[in-house]
Amino acid sequence: MKEIRVLIVDDDDRFRWRLAQYLATVPDIEMVGEVASGQEALLSAGALKPDLVLMDVRMPGMNGVTATRLLKEELPNLKVIVLSVYDLKEYKDAALASGASAYVIKKGMTEELIPAIRNVL
Repeated sequence: MKEIRVLIVDDDDRFRWRLAQYLATVPDIEMVGEVASGQEALLSAGALKPDLVLMDVRMPGMNGVTATRLLKEELPNLKVIVLSVYDLKEYKDAALASGASAYVIKKGMTEELIPAIRNVL
């Protein structure tokens, strides 16, 4: 089975670490990197060649919606799942309109994330 190459983009160091630890338990997922901002995601995605980006919706500087739109312009086949603590329709709509394939609430993430990844890919 081909490994799914994942890049995590979130400004919260502890959340990135916990998410990376969680994903490390999934046999067919390979973490290719973690970055703290939308700008870093744009700079690193081309070199890291992820299949999927897990993108926080709200970050200082460039937010996840803008970063998703710019990533999809550069790498149209890249899949993005936007993660958020906010269960708000306007955030979800903006994320999907920017090119994200899914929007997952962080609170229910342990039950929803892996099925969302499999569905997107």
